[in-house]
Amino acid sequence: MAVRVLIVEASSGGVVGGSLTGFLHLFRGLDRSRIEPSIALYEEKAIEAELAELGVAVHHVQRRRLPKEHGLLKSESYQRAKKVGAVRGILRGARQAARLIAEEMPAALQLARVVRSTGADVIHLGNGVRANFDGILAGAMTGTPVICHVKGFEKYSGRERWGARRLSCLVSMTEAIATHCRQHGVVAPDNRVIYDAVDLAWLAPQRSPREVRDELGVAVDAPMLLISGNIQEWKGQAVLVEALGEIAERHPTAVCLMAGGVHRAGEAYADAMRKRIDDLGLGSRVKLLGFRDDIPDLIHAVDVVVHASVRPEPFGRVILEGMLAGKLVIATEAGGVLELIEDEATGRLVPPGDVAALADALDRSLSDLQQSAAIGARAKAWASEKFSLAHHAEQMTELFERTHKNGAV
Repeated sequence: MAVRVLIVEASSGGVVGGSLTGFLHLFRGLDRSRIEPSIALYEEKAIEAELAELGVAVHHVQRRRLPKEHGLLKSESYQRAKKVGAVRGILRGARQAARLIAEEMPAALQLARVVRSTGADVIHLGNGVRANFDGILAGAMTGTPVICHVKGFEKYSGRERWGARRLSCLVSMTEAIATHCRQHGVVAPDNRVIYDAVDLAWLAPQRSPREVRDELGVAVDAPMLLISGNIQEWKGQAVLVEALGEIAERHPTAVCLMAGGVHRAGEAYADAMRKRIDDLGLGSRVKLLGFRDDIPDLIHAVDVVVHASVRPEPFGRVILEGMLAGKLVIATEAGGVLELIEDEATGRLVPPGDVAALADALDRSLSDLQQSAAIGARAKAWASEKFSLAHHAEQMTELFERTHKNGAV
């Protein structure tokens, strides 16, 4: 009998991020005679029709979120008090208590109902210990074993360390994340690294590069870049805009595609970036495409894929997608990225937030597209062997089956 796994994907912001995209690929690779997945979402997502096509039942959980901003933040007395260690500890404790009562416990009760209604044998949390604390509580309420997938460099406190000890397994997306968890004492009875993968059938383009360029109004011989990801400050799209301004005269026909929805927290950032694009005279050469469901077509139509995060990237799914498509990827050298790219061998690395370094990498890459293609070919050969969907699905399946067999901690 198949193990029934409830995936909990708690992301918010009105966008589809890498975590949820990763689950879409996993669902395509699972043997349904062994694993029967369903998913709980904390808001409606643009890909729910695709989930339905894959035979994955979707359940919605409503979670109230306390505002991050409040009136006291503008008070000088409050800011002074926060600098006192004892006061800071009391305020942090009060915030955590309010979050538990107003946010997490109500969501945990809803999740527990979903667990019971689906008959889930295993709960798999997709957003880390901190964001999925309600899922840990739901597992305790129902006596269901819980796996937590950590996909970011989170801030941890005593409650996350307590929660991790009550997991059946803590899965880190990269070695960098696993190290971060260990350094902060976030350790479960079972800890392992499982890299994400990309479904190569999904990555196959449905349209030719010429058709994509015709749609976008880009000449067939114009050098073209792609940066893909939700538009928010830490993703670094504004850094790329500045770098494009630096090389505009040397590469007057180069075009940059920006694919990704605007995260609710990134609206002001997106507005400022649009203004900067206009100020630099790049309005006709930087194309803001919004959310796209044809990312494979875009990747195969461009010459170079860019990753520009200004903070350490936990993994960088678009990096792997670009490599598997045989494209040169320019990425920022921090976090899990260092486990994907060897500089000048399988891609190019630049310091996060360094406009000059990114401009130089773009200049070199666009000036010698033949060399860029050669690096992309090496990247494809390496990534195809290391990040196969079949291997990833088997690792996850074995984990689900073992966790179900062993039961809750």
